[in-house]
Amino acid sequence: MAIPERQLKTWSNQGAVQSSAATHKSVENCIKKVSWKDDVNYVTYLQGSYPNYTNIYGNSDVDLVVEFRSIFSKDLSALSATEREQFDSNYSDAKYSLAAFKTSVVEQLKLCYGEKSVKVDNKAIVVSGDGSSRLDCDVLVCNPYRKYKSYSNVNDNYIKGIVFKTEHDIPKKTIINYPKIHLKNGSIKNRSDNTNGNFKPAVRVLKNIKAAMVNNGYITKELAPSYFLECLVYNSNNSNFQKSTFEEITVAIINQFYSDNKDGTMTNYLVQNEQRKLFGSDEQQWSISDATTFVTQIIKFWNEY
Repeated sequence: MAIPERQLKTWSNQGAVQSSAATHKSVENCIKKVSWKDDVNYVTYLQGSYPNYTNIYGNSDVDLVVEFRSIFSKDLSALSATEREQFDSNYSDAKYSLAAFKTSVVEQLKLCYGEKSVKVDNKAIVVSGDGSSRLDCDVLVCNPYRKYKSYSNVNDNYIKGIVFKTEHDIPKKTIINYPKIHLKNGSIKNRSDNTNGNFKPAVRVLKNIKAAMVNNGYITKELAPSYFLECLVYNSNNSNFQKSTFEEITVAIINQFYSDNKDGTMTNYLVQNEQRKLFGSDEQQWSISDATTFVTQIIKFWNEY
């Protein structure tokens, strides 16, 4: 047996988006109520499955970034000594700290939604939804991160990311990510000349298959987090998406995963922002053993459906 095309086509559809937009607007309006000084600059935007158009029905939590742009962090390791001197002469120490900005955001969220609805978790501020228009929201307070390739007085050449520190780890960990590059690479992958616009629908299909596998006891929910699963599909060859049915597309993707896992090619997979490998021992990486279990179980689920 196999999963019917009708079911796969249904699973390829995007989930609701109105509630995520309403949640974003609510939190954004809340933070705006602070009497910020004129030189405090920040932006808010969604990250994760909603802006990437890979959210599925039942995806209810929203990931919202509050990026504090009055400061930035940097990696200058690729610069020459001369370039570093030029950089140091042009930039002085930051006037503000991310920690102080985050404290103000937390206080304001509690004023808007109540003490019991706001929890400072290790990475994000968790704001509970209202049960109707506003969804549960993970608010990530961060600042820009610049990974410099070169530097001169006329050319700032760097990769744009974000950075924040964990709240409860001892010592605190520094987390660097690249949500804008993730978004851009996903859009490029989805273009008609690459995957016939089938990349994002295929991600939604695989996410729905995973949810069905969890519901039927094939895997645990924690085995294949949605971010890692999307990155896994990103590494699938463009030719796999250039099929006429979702059944053909899904089988081609799974077959590549099985083959690449067997010959070791999968260990070279990158995350969607292409700034690090998908598999490894880092907190922001996936375990190859978990991915192996996922591939084995998805084949079993497909054949037994």
